Amino acid sequence: MSVKSAERVLDVIDYLTSADEGATLMELSKRLDIPKSSMSQLLGTMTRKNYLVKTEGNIYKLGYKLIIAGNKARTSNDIYSASISILKNKVVVTGETLFLAIRSSTEIIYLAKVDSDNSHRTTAQPGVRKPLHSTGLGKTFLTYEDEEVREKLLESINYTQFTPKTITNKQRLNCALEKYEKQGYVIDDEEGEEGVFCIAAPILDDTGKIIAAISCAGNRERMLERKEVIAEEIVKSANEISRTQGFNF
Repeated sequence: MSVKSAERVLDVIDYLTSADEGATLMELSKRLDIPKSSMSQLLGTMTRKNYLVKTEGNIYKLGYKLIIAGNKARTSNDIYSASISILKNKVVVTGETLFLAIRSSTEIIYLAKVDSDNSHRTTAQPGVRKPLHSTGLGKTFLTYEDEEVREKLLESINYTQFTPKTITNKQRLNCALEKYEKQGYVIDDEEGEEGVFCIAAPILDDTGKIIAAISCAGNRERMLERKEVIAEEIVKSANEISRTQGFNF
């Protein structure tokens, strides 16, 4: 396979990763600026190899081999391995759903979700990307990144409003970040999804750099009743995971 062909394969995967409903041959050809005949051959090969599936409506979606590869990448991640048992234990203590995420540019990527008996319906799932400014996990990265990185991220964010409580400008977000840093944890009060309250904390490496974050999320009223207790447990868990990465408190 030539470098050009490899790039086209990756472009198709990237595009379909962000296209929840999939895409047609014509859409992919147009969006990726690849001739229809070449795209048809490429999609045919990827479908035969089970990297894509083609629905009855001639819509292409990611296939099971990419799902297997994605799960393998997730579970072999050092942070995932270090965190998952701690998160499972903490679900019993908090009674709410716990999440683990890393940052990719101006988004977070969920690596793990550990459900509780009280799990609140949410769009957050492993592999899903969400913006930094509207999530507790995302704002944790903004709070604990060094000043230069934080400033670049704040300038790059598209401040989309998802709920009436979403922070939609840099000045307000900066004020919130200062508050979070002082209190030692981050909150998301219905900023990404209505009815959901979240408490998050950073995971640090041996140099003190944030490399991941964990959060506890659930029904707003229920979370607020135990806010301080849950915050303490989440910070403890984040610190415990940070120690596995070489950070000394």
